[in-house]
Amino acid sequence: MDCVNCQGKCWRSGRQKNGSQRYYCPACRKFQQARYQYKAYSASTDSQIRSLVCESVCIRGIARVLGIARGTVLDRIRGLAAIITSPACQSDQISLEVDELWTYINRKDNEYWVAYAINRGNSVVVDFVVGKRTKATLKQLIDRLLSLKPKTIRTDKLTLYERLIPKRLHRAGSTCINRIERKNLTIRTHLKRLSPRTICFSRSLLMLESCLRIYFWG
Repeated sequence: MDCVNCQGKCWRSGRQKNGSQRYYCPACRKFQQARYQYKAYSASTDSQIRSLVCESVCIRGIARVLGIARGTVLDRIRGLAAIITSPACQSDQISLEVDELWTYINRKDNEYWVAYAINRGNSVVVDFVVGKRTKATLKQLIDRLLSLKPKTIRTDKLTLYERLIPKRLHRAGSTCINRIERKNLTIRTHLKRLSPRTICFSRSLLMLESCLRIYFWG
């Protein structure tokens, strides 16, 4: 057998507890098997997890569907999110819409908000931030949006935005954010953890941010 890491020749080195033949690579000093029985080692597992996260399936549901451990699903989601980067700024990003989604983390009295922005031209999510509904949280998002040098930033009438966005760029009103309001409904449909009437919610801030990165840009 050839090593999956360095393509060197492996030696037979006993058997696993389940009876499978085990191999040892003297070059990279790693043990491996020719075929794994545990489904988490399948090449399609990561893509399946990514798809199920975006289709309103909870962590335990993903574990049941794929037949793998819940801890493995959590580790894979964090790993997938860690290598995802936000899309590069394009020349057509001239007008942005900003809005917030309400949710909670760990328990229902621990409210958090997902503030995010979309490109008004194609509805692609440009950036997002998760935190309390405070000026400090929104400032993180607005500062990054201003670095993109947009033509306009459209928001609702939340007074915090008036203090953060220059008047020459700011457009406020319920009719200014029609596209992102519609996207809010789609997000809540696709991500069960953001549904307002559900027992499924994120246990940690890291997991919520990881699922959002996969959904927005994965």
